[in-house]
Amino acid sequence: MRWLVVLAIVACHGGSSAGEPRQRGETSDGAVPPSRPPASLAHGCAPGVPAAACAQRAGLVWCSAGATRVGEWRYALIGALYDPVEDMTRDELVAAWRDGRIGASPETAAALATVLGAGTPPPLAARPQLDSSHRAIVSADQLVPAWKVITVGGAHPLEQPATGALDVPLCGPAGPGRVTNIDPGKLTTIAMTGTTAPTRYIALLMEQKGVTYPVRDVEPWLRGADFVHVSNEVSFVPSCDTGTGKRTMSFCARESYIALLEAAHTKIVELTGSHLSDYGRQWIDHSLELYRARGWLTFGGGHDQIDATTPRTLEHHGNQVAFLGCNMVHTTSRTITNGPDVAACDLARMAWQVRDLRSRGIVPIVSIQHEEVYHHDPPDALLGDFRRLAAAGAAFVMGSQAHCAHPWEIHAGAYIHYGPGNLFFDQGWAPVRDAAADRLYIHAGRLLTIGHLYTRIEERGRPRPMTPAERTELLARLARAAARLRGAKPDATPDPAASPRERPESILVGKQQHAFTVTVPATLSAGARYPLIFDGARDDAFVVHTKERALAPQIRAFMRSKYPIDDRPPAR
Repeated sequence: MRWLVVLAIVACHGGSSAGEPRQRGETSDGAVPPSRPPASLAHGCAPGVPAAACAQRAGLVWCSAGATRVGEWRYALIGALYDPVEDMTRDELVAAWRDGRIGASPETAAALATVLGAGTPPPLAARPQLDSSHRAIVSADQLVPAWKVITVGGAHPLEQPATGALDVPLCGPAGPGRVTNIDPGKLTTIAMTGTTAPTRYIALLMEQKGVTYPVRDVEPWLRGADFVHVSNEVSFVPSCDTGTGKRTMSFCARESYIALLEAAHTKIVELTGSHLSDYGRQWIDHSLELYRARGWLTFGGGHDQIDATTPRTLEHHGNQVAFLGCNMVHTTSRTITNGPDVAACDLARMAWQVRDLRSRGIVPIVSIQHEEVYHHDPPDALLGDFRRLAAAGAAFVMGSQAHCAHPWEIHAGAYIHYGPGNLFFDQGWAPVRDAAADRLYIHAGRLLTIGHLYTRIEERGRPRPMTPAERTELLARLARAAARLRGAKPDATPDPAASPRERPESILVGKQQHAFTVTVPATLSAGARYPLIFDGARDDAFVVHTKERALAPQIRAFMRSKYPIDDRPPAR
């Protein structure tokens, strides 16, 4: 885990503030009076102002009536990954703070004295002890995926507006921009959801109560994200017989059902689903056109394998995020062809892609359709494959196959969720009716934390948020499943950056996957094309290394489709 040391000295003249906590809104401008007069500000900031804030602008003080507010510093209450508490009231937080039940660095304690009062927080180590009895407060920009954020009075430290109990207002001289550690202009939120398949009994529900009826209870949570991902496992077929009322395992969706995805604010569609070709692979092409006509990003499937295996990148608020995925079950069973289809899993190639994306400052997100089970414990095969991609540098790895919610863990600093469970599907019995969708918070190019929406399916197709008691029970079951996992290394160092020249590749010949390695030219110029050779050593050519020379024609065709290869006969 890329643990961040949160111990720090008190900022710019140091010293902690004492005094009673004050409620927001006690002054005419809603600011918090300082607990004592500020020290000289000639070369620094008032006592307790965070060093990082003072580095952005000198002369900062805690806000008081009539002062000019120039920003705020946000803090986050954190717990363990499976902490059963989702939210604390401000009074509960203050009581725990004063009792010394919440850890903090000396600098954080000094800053929070103005809003929580004097406390005696246990000092934080590089890896703080977090469990149901031990929590901590950290600067919100120092969050890492291994820490669960506990909201205070319903306010999340990474969401707008900045009115939470742990948002400390700063006043001082005017200047360009705001003084803050969390800039909303650098924040991207992504809702990663589980299996969607608007067919069979959920189709019957939609026909009876309206196409968008299943989304009604979870729509507010989805609407709150900048991007909503769905893994839609079925293709849209104009003449689809949805099998309403039947126990069919051949799935399709009517074109009108895309309104359900629209109502869910979908912007990213994963195409790794095992049922996409149930009615013919041509309907994958048709569905792709429907998605792309709406401007939605698609990944993990495509018109051919080059399309399906290409990472898809989006840019938002200065963040670059890439998505890649594949279907492991169809890969191992050799049912994928090089036409419209799901992406074949080549973990060597995917690990290279992840390392390459990370080296270019892009946040890699990986989702794999893997082995399905109907209990909370993920199969062993998932652990090895997902951890391999986490070690390569993925920020988030997810199992989109899961109809039954699986636990999450940290490996090599990455957040792995082995499966969130169903979103829109007709499995309404225990335990598959329960799910935990993920919300990713990415700020300034880094995944800071992950939140969850816990749902239960009603009416064989309508997910609703769980009650607190239901959520606590599900979390306890997932925590027990997580405790049975073995071998995770949260603090492991991710793999080194990918070699820019040595690239693993693979092709499908029929339904058989064949791997080879490509060395790219030492210098690639825009618009230029290069020779292709086999098993040579030239810096001005693409070189293919393979033991299967009989596949040279197929490999050559692949290379010309993917890379800037010239059309001359290959050099000898």
